[in-house]
Amino acid sequence: MKPKHVAFAVILFAVVIAGSSSAGATDRSPVSIHINLDATKVIAGHAIHGTAVLTNASRKTILVESCAIDGWLDVGLANKSVQYEPISPAIACAPSVKLKPGVNTFPITVQTIYQVCYQKHLKPRCTKTGMPALPKGTYHVDVVTAGLPKGTISTSPTSVTLR
Repeated sequence: MKPKHVAFAVILFAVVIAGSSSAGATDRSPVSIHINLDATKVIAGHAIHGTAVLTNASRKTILVESCAIDGWLDVGLANKSVQYEPISPAIACAPSVKLKPGVNTFPITVQTIYQVCYQKHLKPRCTKTGMPALPKGTYHVDVVTAGLPKGTISTSPTSVTLR
């Protein structure tokens, strides 16, 4: 690189870094999510129960911009081979979930079966009883929220093992 190009690259890099740090500060949400599961080692096909703990660090009640019956908080399993993509229903009601300041808890159930299956030609194949169990292996918990403030952070157990 010629000296002019090096100086331009350094200036551009500094502008990008400065811009990203100020943008990140404005995208911080007062809400954080932590997932507590009753078990992290289960037989594939059996549901895992637990609790979603949403902490509202602000002093005001936050209205989640989603309807409670629409499934605003979806928790599932994913890994390199299996993606978690919850089905989004149609809007059934006005926003109805409120997070009071402090800790808010919600019961959750994490399924260890596929979300969709197929009768012919595609995988995973449906079983006689419906959805097949996820393959044995290690998964991470994936949290999909609708209507929470931008920048909401989720923490969960590092892994779930299906046997």
